[in-house]
Amino acid sequence: MMESPQLQDPKKTDPLADALERLERSVANREKARISSLVDSGSDICEQKTINVTAGNGVESEVNSEVVTSDEEVIPNTLNKKNASRKNSAWSRVTSNIIVPLSCVFITGYFLLPILKKDLLEDLLIVLESNQKAEYEDKAEITDRLSAIGERIDSLSDELKSITQATGVSANDVYKELVYLRERNKLITLGDAAIYNSDRASLDQLLKVSEDSEDERLKTGAASEVLRVKFAYMNGLRRGTHTIPVGQLFPDQSLKNETELDTEQLIELLDSAEAKVDNRVRAAYLLADKRNSKAADALVKAVETDLNLDVVREAAMTFSEMTGFKNEDLLNTDVLLQWWRNNSDEIRIILSN
Repeated sequence: MMESPQLQDPKKTDPLADALERLERSVANREKARISSLVDSGSDICEQKTINVTAGNGVESEVNSEVVTSDEEVIPNTLNKKNASRKNSAWSRVTSNIIVPLSCVFITGYFLLPILKKDLLEDLLIVLESNQKAEYEDKAEITDRLSAIGERIDSLSDELKSITQATGVSANDVYKELVYLRERNKLITLGDAAIYNSDRASLDQLLKVSEDSEDERLKTGAASEVLRVKFAYMNGLRRGTHTIPVGQLFPDQSLKNETELDTEQLIELLDSAEAKVDNRVRAAYLLADKRNSKAADALVKAVETDLNLDVVREAAMTFSEMTGFKNEDLLNTDVLLQWWRNNSDEIRIILSN
């Protein structure tokens, strides 16, 4: 009895082995890591099938039917099992790839959380303290500046109060004060004109204000200026020494010096408003040697009407020497004129003799 081809080379004729080889090649291309396990499982199945075939060598049809039946059932089951194991292995890898890192993260976080929490709290506290410190310093600086400004405002307020108290006068009072200062300056100007320019009109205005002003301060100021003017004229050397140039003034007369001038010539020179002041003053002085009523009348007229105070002063001095009139205030013309009105008749008789 000839042996069946299947019995002669069961590995070559076994359809299960062929299927396993094809599966192994395809799986080897996809999963190199699983090749060895798949080869081992395929070898076990081939050995089992080979043993079953050898045991049932006498019943060929039964073996063939069993082999065919088993091949038809085993191939799908094996493929299903391999697909299931591959899916399971894939899910296992995915699950392990997700769960293991997450577990490590959770475990690490669980142990590191208190430390991290403490560090974070310390950092937060440091930041909060630094922020609070900076805010406090800013507030302190602002407070200091506000305090300095407040002190400055208080100081200015006190100064303003003191100024207000010092100048606590009404507008009317201020106006009156300005008017007084203006009038007082006018009085000073009049005094200066009376002294420097020998202006009799300025002295007369001062006398008027000193007698008639309603403002007591102006009245006193005018009287002070009058005294200042009269004190300036008490000096007998205001004009110094001067000689009348008779050759220039009287060229048609053969006069050698001023002592040769007669009373009429001296009176003419004294009464001339166009004549030089020094010549008129000198003429009033030279009339003291003439001692007559004409000279006395001319001197009285000069005291009464002349606008130059130097001429008035010199005429008053000569009149006093000629008539015996005594008064230290040479510019008080009213006293002199009143005395002349009272004593002129008697003085004229004395001077005629």
